[in-house]
Amino acid sequence: MTVNGIKERRRYIPCRKRDIIDLLKTEIDDKDSFSRFSVILESILHFQFHKDLETLKDVYYPINPDLTSVVKNDSNSINLANRILMETLRKVLDKANYDPVTSDQIKAAYENAAALGFSLEIDMDDYDFLEVYARGRRKDLITSKKWFGLKRVESEHIILERVLMAVRMKEGAKSEIPEGKTIIKLFKDVPLEDLEILFPNSKVVMSLKDKLMLAVPAIAGGVPLLISKVVPALIVIFAVLGAYLGYRGTVEEDHLKQAVAALSAMGALGGYIIKQFSKYKTRKFQFQKELSDNLYFRNLVNNAGVFHSLIDAAEEEEVKEALLAYTFLSRSDKPLSETELDFSIEQWLGDKLNSEIDFECPDALSKLEKLGLLFKDQHGGLSVISFEEALIRLDYQWDNYFKYNQ
Repeated sequence: MTVNGIKERRRYIPCRKRDIIDLLKTEIDDKDSFSRFSVILESILHFQFHKDLETLKDVYYPINPDLTSVVKNDSNSINLANRILMETLRKVLDKANYDPVTSDQIKAAYENAAALGFSLEIDMDDYDFLEVYARGRRKDLITSKKWFGLKRVESEHIILERVLMAVRMKEGAKSEIPEGKTIIKLFKDVPLEDLEILFPNSKVVMSLKDKLMLAVPAIAGGVPLLISKVVPALIVIFAVLGAYLGYRGTVEEDHLKQAVAALSAMGALGGYIIKQFSKYKTRKFQFQKELSDNLYFRNLVNNAGVFHSLIDAAEEEEVKEALLAYTFLSRSDKPLSETELDFSIEQWLGDKLNSEIDFECPDALSKLEKLGLLFKDQHGGLSVISFEEALIRLDYQWDNYFKYNQ
């Protein structure tokens, strides 16, 4: 995919770990050993990620807006919980191959024309901190209305497939988020130009174009009414008032009839103004409904529930990366350099998944090295131990996570 003229490759592998296992299995002679290896590898990484999940749940407890902590926490403990939460969350996000959305990208999204057809106003000073992460991009067509809704136009936009947002409001900010609490939300398929729809405290505002769409017809209809009805009515009313106050002439019956008609004309003007104001409010309500609908259908999970989805995504990525690196090294006739391994895997993924992948080779090799499966020769060549040795080594590691039974 090309973004702003630059070809961008996915960091994550856009398929399940089961799909990778099945694809690799078709190319391996010893399918039984490979199946056992993949099962124990999955189990070890699942166990390791369980610790991160429990850490996230524990530190989030006192700052979770969905729960009331039974223990009163002071500001220092709240700040410590936030710090550990974000440190752990960033580590897991990186393993799940999420990338941070920079403040410049957020600012550009706020300033650019909205892809979804409405504008928002946000006071960025309300946030104590706000961090956004995204994984996966694609280009998609979005239909928007033009010419007062009479014409529909399709335009191409960058869609962020997964977006995570963590935000905490400043003390004293007017918000539905309780003071000292941190909200975490996970969304799907968010247009890059409309990132601001995810932010709390956003307010729907009428753009200049929307105001003109209402103002021009209102003026076009109001001016003739003003000239033909209201101005003559005001002249009659002032004339009648002047006569009653003794400034000039007398009040005749025709004048009274004209005054009543004039008041009716003024009533018509008032009704016209109310009607136009009602149109304005209705239009704004429609935008608010569109915002609510977009958030409802794009929102996947909130707060503590995000941790389970995120840990699962990180675990899937780690398993896929480790399996690919180990399998490609195990079936190579000679040691491979990191560059050769990276190229081979990316080419294979491109052929099998029809997608350009930026394989996380250093991360995959680091996992194999920590598990004791990887060797490097004096020239930097990479190789792995056999399936039989790997199964023994991983089984030993699994058996020794706990040593209560001596």
